[in-house]
Amino acid sequence: MRVLTNQLPEGFEDLLPFVPQWVFSTERERNAFRVQQPMRDLKAFYDATLPRLDDIATHLDRYPLDAMPRAAANLLELALMSMEVAPAIEYYNSPDVPNSVEFEKFEILSAPLRYQVVD
Repeated sequence: MRVLTNQLPEGFEDLLPFVPQWVFSTERERNAFRVQQPMRDLKAFYDATLPRLDDIATHLDRYPLDAMPRAAANLLELALMSMEVAPAIEYYNSPDVPNSVEFEKFEILSAPLRYQVVD
C-alpha cells in the first residue's frame, strides 16, 4: 500500500525526499521496488538511512505499535526499506540476489502488519 502523506517527524527532514518513492507497508512491495532500482539509487538511499537507524529506533520507541502516527509509520517504513536494501549493498552488489531464483518466481507471503496508523 502506497503512502499518501509526505511527512516525517521533526528532526528527520533530511530523509523526506525519500518518502514519496521509498515508503511501502509490505515486504513484498519493498522487495519488488528494490530489485527494480539501479545500484546508485540503492546506495544513495542506504548511505542516507543507515547512519540514522539508531535515531529512528529511539524516536519510534515513543509510540505503541497499535497507535502510530502516519509520520512515525513513514519513518518505520523507511527503516524497513533500509534493511531491505542493506544486503544488496553489503553482500550482493546487485539489486537482486545473484545466482538465485529469478525475482519473478520468488513469492513473499504476506503477513499482517504489526503496527497500526492512527491518523
